[in-house]
Amino acid sequence: MIISGFISSNKKEIAATFIVVAFFLFFWINGPIFKQLEIVSIESIETKYSKPKLLNDKENNNQKKFNTIAFEEEKNDGSYNLIDNKEKEIDTYKVLSKKNDYKTNKTILNQLSKHLNFILTDKNEYSFELINNYEIPFLLIKDKTNQLQYIYLETNELLEHIKGYAGPINIGVLINKNGLLEQVKHISSKETESYLWKIKNNGYYQQYNTVSINKGEQIVDAVSGATLTSQAISKTVSELINYIYPNPLDTYVDVDGFKNFEVEAKLNKLWILHICIICLMFLYGLNKRLKKSKRQVIILSILSVIYIGFFLNNSFTYITFLHPFFGTSVSMFTGLYALMVLLGAIWGKNTYCKYVCPFGNIQRVIIHINPMKTSRKFFISNLWTKRIRGAITIILLTGVLLGLRSWSNFELYPDLFGLSVFSVWFVVAVITVLSTMIYPMIWCRLLCPTGSILDTISKFTSK
Repeated sequence: MIISGFISSNKKEIAATFIVVAFFLFFWINGPIFKQLEIVSIESIETKYSKPKLLNDKENNNQKKFNTIAFEEEKNDGSYNLIDNKEKEIDTYKVLSKKNDYKTNKTILNQLSKHLNFILTDKNEYSFELINNYEIPFLLIKDKTNQLQYIYLETNELLEHIKGYAGPINIGVLINKNGLLEQVKHISSKETESYLWKIKNNGYYQQYNTVSINKGEQIVDAVSGATLTSQAISKTVSELINYIYPNPLDTYVDVDGFKNFEVEAKLNKLWILHICIICLMFLYGLNKRLKKSKRQVIILSILSVIYIGFFLNNSFTYITFLHPFFGTSVSMFTGLYALMVLLGAIWGKNTYCKYVCPFGNIQRVIIHINPMKTSRKFFISNLWTKRIRGAITIILLTGVLLGLRSWSNFELYPDLFGLSVFSVWFVVAVITVLSTMIYPMIWCRLLCPTGSILDTISKFTSK
């Protein structure tokens, strides 16, 4: 009787929960919907119409040669041939990818050698030779005795199907002659700057110094709070190495033990502790029987700011919902985090924004300690704040889904909690947070796309 009454009074919540859990299990088992094909070697497919035919002296008085069969409408000077029979010299390794069609060798050499300034500290001790006979150009780096020491290459546009938080990442890889990844460095991307600094400051790239291309599968620690970016880097490195094996890698590097090379970035087991603590925050917000005092809420807000904000730098955003739909995998930590956010929107009328989000909580803390204690009326009506925030959300969602991945960086918390003090967005974040002393919760009420989506879910699933 009690169960039937509960079901009848919570039909929308239960239906929405089943849908959310079903989606979660689907992506957990199958991964992203839109998966790009892995880069493989291109093999020509021969048919009886395209297979080269050897013409002997009886069939042609010219010198023996391989050629395609020409069809002639008239036997004259050959001007009616559909296919030119003249023998041409073709260097099969001179076919360049689209990124090199317009670049001269000098331009490529200058670009690669310039990036080496961030990788080789003693660059002047070496000489460089550009090899541009393959689909991907690279540098041979030799010492003063003209002995090869390293090869250096970059992914550029080669592996665009591997995406981080805001799209593909261009990685530079320095490989020594013995097959060790001497250096791995970020060259360019549209990733949030604070994520990139966090990865660098946590020693992520140094882990690759002990990675050997001859040891098969190897693991490096992903950086909590920048999991997608660190995992995208490891996948990019893995596919780049496999792409250049056996040629040209085997020509210049010792690859006698090469077998199923892969570097995987994984969160260490501490992610379980982190997700449990975040889960407790959600349970506190969802517990309707618990009387929540103002003091308790402020304590929880401070914990959220310190722990989720500055320590993990792992606030949740609407982009996390979109990742599986445009080919980006998410970690188990991020997946469970997303599940709790959605369930909190369904059962707790947006528990995430009320109790868990560190950017919202830092505004609450400032309001609590604000000496001005202003009660100034918000400069826009509630109706128009919702309309403006909804319009911003629709524009951002449309842009991101159409491929404008840099738009996904319209979130202030990474720069604020990442302490990216030299970033323009850090300044904007600080101004926004301080503005809450005059106009309370200005970001959450007027600009936040994540809050807009979660409030919409809560509205449609509420009784």
